[in-house]
Amino acid sequence: MRLIAPIAIAATLAACSEAGGPGQHGQTAPSEVVSDSVDTEMTTPQSAAAGQAGAPPKLPISLPKLTYAYALSYLLPGDKIAATQDAHRDMCEEMGPARCQLLALERGIGEEQAARAMLKLRVATAEARRFQVLLDHDVTEAGGRTENAKIATDEVSKQMVDTEARIRQRELLVARLTETLRNRKGRPAERVDAERSVTQAQEELDQARSWLGELKGRVAMSEFDIRYGAIAPSATAQGLGARLGEAAQGSGAVFLIGLNALLSLLIYLLPWAALVALPLLVLRALRKRRIAIGQA
Repeated sequence: MRLIAPIAIAATLAACSEAGGPGQHGQTAPSEVVSDSVDTEMTTPQSAAAGQAGAPPKLPISLPKLTYAYALSYLLPGDKIAATQDAHRDMCEEMGPARCQLLALERGIGEEQAARAMLKLRVATAEARRFQVLLDHDVTEAGGRTENAKIATDEVSKQMVDTEARIRQRELLVARLTETLRNRKGRPAERVDAERSVTQAQEELDQARSWLGELKGRVAMSEFDIRYGAIAPSATAQGLGARLGEAAQGSGAVFLIGLNALLSLLIYLLPWAALVALPLLVLRALRKRRIAIGQA
């Protein structure tokens, strides 16, 4: 009995140590994984920041502000000019005033060889290239071709930067003068001079804002100067007869104008001729009388 008790106690302690071993190993493994992951998360941003610190800083890129002016010239059959011009105008109106605006329209009326037309538009710069392609397509469909095409650009970046700086300066000046005028106490003449200074600064500020708005509008909208010309006059018999009739009418009109001028001149000169002829007739009569008396 004395030997059994120590053996039982030793077996119990061995069983407890074997049961606790696996539990301790199972708890230490996740802690090591967590610590490794935490170290990784903590070191990754630092290493990224260290890598970025060595790279040079990126400079902001400022694109130039450009204005575009398109000058297009088309040659079409004389009887297709008006229809093509109307089609281009309708296309602009369908785009809406925010994307296309009509500035001027002109159309010649006369002989086909002298037929001319002109159309001036303002189109959104982002759609200017597409609009030009559509214009060329309409002309090709009408049996015409492009005679000339030019694109002129003008950079207004410096003007816009200078104008914006001027606006900021004038805003500060107006605010300072207004505050001084509000807190100033002095003679009426001095207050009048201060008010005049505020008014002048405000006018300059309004002018600068207006000019900046105009520059932004020129950048946002491109101008189109479109001109149409006739390829050649028609050689139909009807056209030839009409021209001959016009020539005959012109000749008759010139004859009537000349006859009218001649008759008008005779009417104006008739009184003067009578006034000059009367003394001559009197002198002739007296001469005949003297000759008759001398013969008697």
